[in-house]
Amino acid sequence: MPFNLDKFVASPSVEELDSLKKSEIVKVAKHYGIEFQPLMRKDEIKRYVLEYLVDEGVLPSTVLETAITVPTDNTFELKRLEKEMEREREREERERKEREMQMQKEKEEREMQMQKEKEEREMQMQMQREKEAREHEFRLKQLELGVIKA
Repeated sequence: MPFNLDKFVASPSVEELDSLKKSEIVKVAKHYGIEFQPLMRKDEIKRYVLEYLVDEGVLPSTVLETAITVPTDNTFELKRLEKEMEREREREERERKEREMQMQKEKEEREMQMQKEKEEREMQMQMQREKEAREHEFRLKQLELGVIKA
């Protein structure tokens, strides 16, 4: 149903004002001679209209308490802080992942070092067994040849 300015002026209500588009709220504000900046947001212009209607006694003052409040510059600061917090969370998450990757890398390096040391010990043990086997074989040969007496 198209907006009817005359109908609204004859019987203004917060509910109808809430349902209006920005262009329609602008028409209402202009009708009442309310000054506003064209770049203002819909809620800001609506707030001016509500304040005017309350000041003129058309609407009760309680509507200002329940009406949507106009965002102030604090809203922009809040959004800036939210973005900053999000960037901080992302940075912390990246750092956490980097620490996990570094810890995983260090763990793998320790495991490789332990494996290398284990292989070296096994090789030394193998060499020691081979040496002992050769020495044992050498003694047996000496016994066979009679060089050593049992």
